[in-house]
Amino acid sequence: MASCPYCATATVENSRVCKNCGRALVMRCLYCAEDIPVLAKICRFCNSPVSPPSPAPMTPPPPPGPLPTGGPIGSERSLLVTFLLMFLTCGLWRLFVQHEIAKELNAHRRRDVLSPGIDVLLTILTCGLWLIYVDFRYAQVLREISTEEGGHISDVSTLCLVLQIGSLFVPGLGLVSLLVLQDEVNNHWKRHQPA
Repeated sequence: MASCPYCATATVENSRVCKNCGRALVMRCLYCAEDIPVLAKICRFCNSPVSPPSPAPMTPPPPPGPLPTGGPIGSERSLLVTFLLMFLTCGLWRLFVQHEIAKELNAHRRRDVLSPGIDVLLTILTCGLWLIYVDFRYAQVLREISTEEGGHISDVSTLCLVLQIGSLFVPGLGLVSLLVLQDEVNNHWKRHQPA
């Protein structure tokens, strides 16, 4: 009668699992696929070593370099001029600014994560309701860029979301939301200016 190599409990001949500890008593040979005792060093059928050859040691990866500083920087826009132009054009200037912010963030990040044209179209088709998403998402992307660059991280996405939802009840808060976003974008571009 055989015994379990782990708990030394007597086992029935040709048992595959120990009834006491539940561990496997046999394993398959990697070369001939025959069942052999679990702790065997050499297969009794093909005389092959049971453990596969150990892989060559891996060299550690090189230490990470400095974080990328991003692509081209966008335009700083005066908040007062932006507000006046939005007011004088009954909000149409907002669509232009929204489009430019998205374009600049995509160029700076060097990949298209925002869709400025589609966002402008959806803003028009939803009579401005899409702006709730737009300001929130643009602020999130700006925060992600700042995190990737390891710079100052300021998250205004929640503030933009609250202001846009509030604009459903208090007209004008949507304009404030864009100004908050534009101010944060301006600050980001200033951090990339040479000292």
